[in-house]
Amino acid sequence: MTPSSAVPPLDYDRLRDSLADAGAVVALAEMHGGICGALCAGGATAARRWLEDCFDDQELAASTAALTADLEEVLGASEQTLADPELKFEPLLPDDDAPLAEQVQALALWCQGFLSGVGTTAPSAARQSEQGGSLAEILRDFAEISRAGLSEEEAAGHGQADFALAEIHEYVRVSVQIVFEELAVERAGAARDVH
Repeated sequence: MTPSSAVPPLDYDRLRDSLADAGAVVALAEMHGGICGALCAGGATAARRWLEDCFDDQELAASTAALTADLEEVLGASEQTLADPELKFEPLLPDDDAPLAEQVQALALWCQGFLSGVGTTAPSAARQSEQGGSLAEILRDFAEISRAGLSEEEAAGHGQADFALAEIHEYVRVSVQIVFEELAVERAGAARDVH
């Protein structure tokens, strides 16, 4: 895959609305996390399979070409930014203008989806979280982040919580790129199995 020269940013609000209009119960942040986890562990084929499994039990009212195109857009852009040597990857989350509680919940769901994507695509890699190493540490941290929430005090006084969220967001962003590199062997093996 060639590095992205200019991957257009994904429009969170439009994609969220597209999912909701189709009747999807999975949150956009969780779906993007799952796509990225599957991309890291098994590549595009694994990410498409994860998406199919994700939507398999749902009766989507508008399983239309538009929704399919939106999902392909998310998958393609995510794959490009993960492979970009300039480390341009960003988790697909609400922007900074969204309420803090919504941002925290979305980041938690994103991490939950990522763990699901890795776990269903490369169970052996997910089991490494019980051992040592940076992959294990990242997966354990993501498990902690997936349980994040705001206390009433944090929700009332934004300053410190905003700063902490920005730090956690950056940690997730960089960690996903590390996982992508660390799972290169699993991804290459998955690509060989497909062909």
